[in-house]
Amino acid sequence: MVDALAGALTPAPRDPAAGEHPDGNSPALVRDPAQGLQVTVRRSLDGAPVPEWRALAVRGGHPPFCGPDWSRAVHEHLGAGEPLIVSVRRQGRLLAFGAFAVLAAGPGGSRPVVTFLGAGGSDYASVLTEPESPVPSPRLVAAVLDAVLTEVPGALLDLERVLQDDPLLEAATSWAAARGYGARLLRQATVHAVRLPPTVAEHDADLGRHARHEERRQWRRLAERGELVVVDDLLEGVARLRESHPGAAEERLASLVAELAAVDAAHPRAARRRQPWRGASGRTLTQFLRTAPRGVAQLSGLRVDGRLVAYTFCLAGPRALHGYVQSYRADVAATGPGTLLLLRVRRRALLSGYAELDLMRGEEAYKRRLERTTRHTSRLVLAPAGLGPLPAALDRAVLLRRTYRDELHRSARLGRSVDALSGAAEVVRADVARRAGAVRAAGRRAAGAHEAVGTWRPVAWVRRARAGRR
Repeated sequence: MVDALAGALTPAPRDPAAGEHPDGNSPALVRDPAQGLQVTVRRSLDGAPVPEWRALAVRGGHPPFCGPDWSRAVHEHLGAGEPLIVSVRRQGRLLAFGAFAVLAAGPGGSRPVVTFLGAGGSDYASVLTEPESPVPSPRLVAAVLDAVLTEVPGALLDLERVLQDDPLLEAATSWAAARGYGARLLRQATVHAVRLPPTVAEHDADLGRHARHEERRQWRRLAERGELVVVDDLLEGVARLRESHPGAAEERLASLVAELAAVDAAHPRAARRRQPWRGASGRTLTQFLRTAPRGVAQLSGLRVDGRLVAYTFCLAGPRALHGYVQSYRADVAATGPGTLLLLRVRRRALLSGYAELDLMRGEEAYKRRLERTTRHTSRLVLAPAGLGPLPAALDRAVLLRRTYRDELHRSARLGRSVDALSGAAEVVRADVARRAGAVRAAGRRAAGAHEAVGTWRPVAWVRRARAGRR
């Protein structure tokens, strides 16, 4: 017998005859009808319990990335596979919820792969459980995963972007051991967060006199460029119009997104940075702004003479404010608009009662300059154990194709090499795209000039005269 996840640290399967585990969290009991759990499976996002989904994510302390507004937008514009939605209830009350996507079986008869809905486009994911549930969380997780296997028998499970302290990791590993699955846990992204003091006064005192002086000087330099307006809520106009004039709200949102995209296009490193407000990414973020409850999506910015010169986009969660993306124009870079907005966001987070500003995954230079705490996200891969050599090898190949980057990052040297190659490839792709755009623009200008020459009267007269002589 061969395990597709050979080398993984997987608890030995428990003997069912040994009875329930003393802690009362045996996943086997989920199959007992006396538990009173009603499990519903949907293969579509239509009819998903969106308000309950939102509320359960908040009660469980999960970031907005685990809620319906973000997950559905990412799946629609960036995701792959067929949705698989699992609801677990007891006496009508939603106790657990899992949003997954099923990727069809590949060539050679490989098994289908089940991932989280919107995998790859979300910074965090999890199976949601009610923190005050009368049923222990491991049983609820087991009920969700049992429903997945019932719907997609023998599937491979690739559960990524799970925070390292999420109880899901332990619960899912125990479930795998009880179901004859092997488990492999891989570290994924590094996440930095800034711990915030209790008050703004303490925050400013911690900055130090020099930093406060430099902040005031940067505000003055920015104000010298024109009429400076600090906008703490760029979405306010959209929110006011949404109920009374939906069409006008859509127009205002489209105009705002165009402004944000223009700021990104004018960034000092625009050729190398991704453009989050364009293409599929832009459609994803626009949909999220359109559907998320007010206050969850937080857009603030700086205007000089009415023109947006910098912005910061954050997502407000139940436990932390998550800084998603920020940008500024090259012509104001010398005034430090990114730092000014970040400091303002930190103070506003304090006033909102947050003790943490989550800077999200990534190793940008500005994060390294801050006093921060570091955590990681994990990837839990589950595959059937006890298979023959050929099926196990096929499963391993399918999973390795998805996880090879995380496997390589287990070695610090290989990880750095992979990151360097990925960064170089991204620069090349951005440069090719920029050159292709320049060529297309030159072609359009040449075509316009040719058309203009063709309609110039003396030239047209000469052409008619030549035609007459022929």
